[in-house]
Amino acid sequence: MTDKAAKHARPRLLVVGPLPPPVGGVETVTQAILESDALGEFQVEHCDTTKGRPKQTQGKFDLGNFWWAAIHFRRMLSKVIGFRPDVVYMPVTATWSGFWRDAVLALIGRLSRARVIGHVHGAWFDRVLAKGGVTGKLVRACLSWYDTLLMLGTPWKQLVENYGYRGNVRIVPPTVTRRCFETAKDFVRRYDAPIAKGLFLGQVGARKGIFELLEAMHRLASAGKMTSMTVVGPPEFDGEWDIVMDRWKKLGLQDVVRFTGALNGEELYNEFRAADYFVLPSHSEGLPISILEAGMFGLPVVATAVGAVLDVLEHERNALIVLPGDVPGLTAAVGRLVEDVELRRKLGSALRCETDRFEPNAVCRGIAAAVENIIESRLV
Repeated sequence: MTDKAAKHARPRLLVVGPLPPPVGGVETVTQAILESDALGEFQVEHCDTTKGRPKQTQGKFDLGNFWWAAIHFRRMLSKVIGFRPDVVYMPVTATWSGFWRDAVLALIGRLSRARVIGHVHGAWFDRVLAKGGVTGKLVRACLSWYDTLLMLGTPWKQLVENYGYRGNVRIVPPTVTRRCFETAKDFVRRYDAPIAKGLFLGQVGARKGIFELLEAMHRLASAGKMTSMTVVGPPEFDGEWDIVMDRWKKLGLQDVVRFTGALNGEELYNEFRAADYFVLPSHSEGLPISILEAGMFGLPVVATAVGAVLDVLEHERNALIVLPGDVPGLTAAVGRLVEDVELRRKLGSALRCETDRFEPNAVCRGIAAAVENIIESRLV
């Protein structure tokens, strides 16, 4: 068989998804797939669904998002007509507007006679599935267009199985960028800093627990605990930044908590290197890649038991777990890490030893296995 014939004999995989910037879970997985050799047995084509809009606009039913959705529908039609994929792999967004856009993309894939794999990202997919009445029936119809759903962790897999989804369900977690993984791998962490510094990374707003974190830092400062916090990330929703800044000033935390805005690349990695512990007191999550990044840099983590976080973290073994919204519990957990060098070493070292399964090629092998399974089932 000639090289040209062999190329066309390989199953055709259309990868749908956005690329950085901005950097998020969906963008990172899409980039990892396109860079990985784990899918080398497939002929891969990419349908780019990057939007030229800030993350704060995600999930909105506005003219800008309708415009970009129309662009993505046109690109998808062009790809399925020209490439004729056997399988379509695509993210499924947990925002309401994103779910409908992705459903149309999935339908276009199905109409081309391709099998469709949806990889569900985001913290609010349970809200999508909770819709009732006519809307709920439409959600069920849209889910039937996905032959396989990949979920970020055990609770999300159980959610869609309990919902009655009839397709194949697999767990495929998020990943980090190749550059982040390689940078973290070469970093040697010390745990004996005399004054421990904290790091928060995520969209800054109520969902991520920023107000509880500010209150906890205020209590620690009032108790004379010597620590500081760097908050990295953009606001999650319009208007939240001003509210956060107002609370920060009223609590008198200007010398304790530093806000950097969004950072990427070496600027972000320098913050991971400089920190001594990581905090993410979220109220809802899919599975945040910031926890994976923190673990790869050997940081001890304080987090909440939301989404699939407990698939990665275990209280007192490789992290400290607190309840969402529990300011006293959060204050106590951070205080323990500030005061106890050996606890920081124990938790950070344990988590670092367990993060190889989130390396980009490892995650892509899970996606490749799902693609292989769906191709084999098509041949039966």
